[in-house]
Amino acid sequence: MRIGRVMMIVFFAAVCVRAADRAGTAASTASLAAPANPACSPIQRTDWALNYHKGMLELKNKDKVAVLFLGDSIMNDIWRSRSLSYAERVKEGGNPVWQKYYDPLPAANFGISGDETGNLLWRITEGGALDGFHPKVVVLMIGINNLIRGQTPEHTAEGITAVVRTVKSKLPDAKILLLGVFPCWQPATHPIREKVKRTNALIRPLHDGQQVFYLDVGHVFVEPDGNILKEKLQDTLHPSEKGYALWAEAMEPYLSDLLTCGGKGKIWKKGEAAP
Repeated sequence: MRIGRVMMIVFFAAVCVRAADRAGTAASTASLAAPANPACSPIQRTDWALNYHKGMLELKNKDKVAVLFLGDSIMNDIWRSRSLSYAERVKEGGNPVWQKYYDPLPAANFGISGDETGNLLWRITEGGALDGFHPKVVVLMIGINNLIRGQTPEHTAEGITAVVRTVKSKLPDAKILLLGVFPCWQPATHPIREKVKRTNALIRPLHDGQQVFYLDVGHVFVEPDGNILKEKLQDTLHPSEKGYALWAEAMEPYLSDLLTCGGKGKIWKKGEAAP
């Protein structure tokens, strides 16, 4: 009887091992079939942007910054400076749009040209870009470089979502003004236009009216016939000084509400903002 009981235990142990092996094989196969989304993985850049990032970390009086801008070149170029040194850009003080709308807040610009969602994720996690900040509002726009370089709207939206969740976790008291990706390229039928629309449709539900507030002002760059003029987007991607002014004017009442009313104003019922 004792031998039979031992044999039974050995049998079930063998069955469990085989089942575990099969489960492990299935998991490995699934992993191979569905690789991780690169848009959601923190990726450190090793080009000039790394030194630029290090310059950001040396910014003084971070605790006094009321509005923190995060993004890529579209965000960074509000300053319209050609310097690759963050310290030099701060010293130059930005163009009239930055000086009029954001310097008085005060604000800090942590956009880096060429960044994808994964690069920004690295900066705000391992890179420590958010350390020392206690802003009232974070203005976030990222994702166009993902789309331009061939990532799908679905993957790009997942990357943007990962960035939003990280900012929420690291800056729980800040309101996040999540901007829809701006339209770009010509003609109006260019495939990137539809990818931008699809991405924005996917990230729009991130708006919760509590900490995350979605806003799409991309329409200010597009003519009634769907074309984009270079007087607004100088290369049909990056805003000109006029384009930045249009953006600032369209965003101003929403940013102001977040700063003064915490997002409780009636302004959020307008069409360009998420309901």
